[in-house]
Amino acid sequence: MKFYKYLLLLLITGSLMVTSCKKSTFVNLNIDPTTLLSVDPGDQFLQASTHLPNDFEYYYDVYRALNPWLQYTTGGAGNGLNFTNPASHFNYRYGNFYGNVGVPLADIPHLIAKMSTDAQAARVYENAIAKIYMAYYAFYVSDINGSIPYSQAFQARYGGTLTPVYDPQQALFDTLDLQIKSAVADLESSPSTAQVTYGGKDPFYNGNPTAWAKAGNALRLKIAMRLMKRDPSTLQTIVSEVLADANQMSSVSDSWVLIVGPSFADGGGNYNPTGFLAAKPVVDFMQSKADPRLRIFYRPNGQGLYVGSPTSPDTCKLPTYQALYLANDTPFSYLQHRLFTPNYNENDGFGAGTGNGFFPVLTYAEYCFIRADLAARGITNDDASTWYTNGITASINFYDQRAKDAGISNYVQVSSTEITNYLAAPGVAFDASKATEQIACQAYLDFFRQPSEAWAWWKRTGFPNTTSVLAWSQLTSNGTVNAVTRRAALTLLPTGDANYTNQKAAYDAMAADPGFGTGIGDAFGRIWWDQQ
Repeated sequence: MKFYKYLLLLLITGSLMVTSCKKSTFVNLNIDPTTLLSVDPGDQFLQASTHLPNDFEYYYDVYRALNPWLQYTTGGAGNGLNFTNPASHFNYRYGNFYGNVGVPLADIPHLIAKMSTDAQAARVYENAIAKIYMAYYAFYVSDINGSIPYSQAFQARYGGTLTPVYDPQQALFDTLDLQIKSAVADLESSPSTAQVTYGGKDPFYNGNPTAWAKAGNALRLKIAMRLMKRDPSTLQTIVSEVLADANQMSSVSDSWVLIVGPSFADGGGNYNPTGFLAAKPVVDFMQSKADPRLRIFYRPNGQGLYVGSPTSPDTCKLPTYQALYLANDTPFSYLQHRLFTPNYNENDGFGAGTGNGFFPVLTYAEYCFIRADLAARGITNDDASTWYTNGITASINFYDQRAKDAGISNYVQVSSTEITNYLAAPGVAFDASKATEQIACQAYLDFFRQPSEAWAWWKRTGFPNTTSVLAWSQLTSNGTVNAVTRRAALTLLPTGDANYTNQKAAYDAMAADPGFGTGIGDAFGRIWWDQQ
């Protein structure tokens, strides 16, 4: 990946507002094909790219749900009783897909199909890239929702239905894998016609087909990991196919990341991370191991120290801690503001920051941890230790780059000695007897800016937990253990809605799985891939 310094403001005004009607947005949007008489496919791709992040998703899903659930942060007064219960606003990714990302991506093949035969032949790569991005976001939505409309979605203005069926997650994952596989093959082909590329309208890879082929292969592995407990034979097949391909991520520069200008994730808006405290489990582990990412993830307190807030509600409400939360000069560390909102004014006399923000999709570090986990489980013949070490090193280097680019005040660049010492620290140095545990815990640290993926790894591996090398705290409210949410709480469309029947059938099919929970609204139940 080249870190293109996109301001990405031209398409933002008003368009990041996602409606609360998450389940039926796709029915009402863009059903008139005459609205796309002369739109360039690149414009649609850029439109979808600017909506990769969503400010409401950060406000509700990331800061107020996933980060505290996964013990990265607490609120300014600690965690309240039963804080792991999802709020009604959770799951903004659903509306973002059907309202902002999927629609312009779905337009691209139709726009190309309207072109002359020669023009179509010149856009093989553009079509393939759009397919990979579309597959990613559909996977991202299904990952916590289960069955979703996909195969028949987004097609109403092209003669398709306004009442698309819901693809079961198992079938959807198969569909997405084939879609990505086909797209990668197209990107690796050598068409006789010179190819038009998105160029600057692709803020991820500038239209580079090889970079996108690498990202596509990594995405196939990422999705296949969800099959580990449900369909291990298909997982093995996909892994073998992908790793036989020459186009693999091999450095931090291959990472799939959106880089944005300082005003995109405005420090005064919904991206504002002010008031969220560093969580004690992460701070204690990172500090004890001299993890150089500690100064990237969190800010030191007024005394220049890193102090984490306890994560258990029962601990937070103890008088000693209540006094600390209420103190004018709290001893706790905060999130590193500019890592989330680079234009944040830190009141250091220099005004608002001018650095760049970032939103990772699939980094080289994650790719390394996937390879390490596959090796540790004997699914590949790779050396787990090597990929584990590569993953940690890539993660530290990636965050070091992002911290410098974000303009964190008084930031001290990570040295090679710090990385070497960290890799040798007890609990970090690779131990084959604890391989899957260590890999998952280091992946968890790497997913600091991707808490949804940390959530998925926790569900798949069971790590971190209260006894792992990076030990979480036991969460209790009035002595009762707090369970952590496992999926989105689903809601039915009104019975009069045109797509009620399709949705009801899909939800009934999911509910037939014994692990699904007590009902569609039970966010502590499990969807198809999330099995014990």
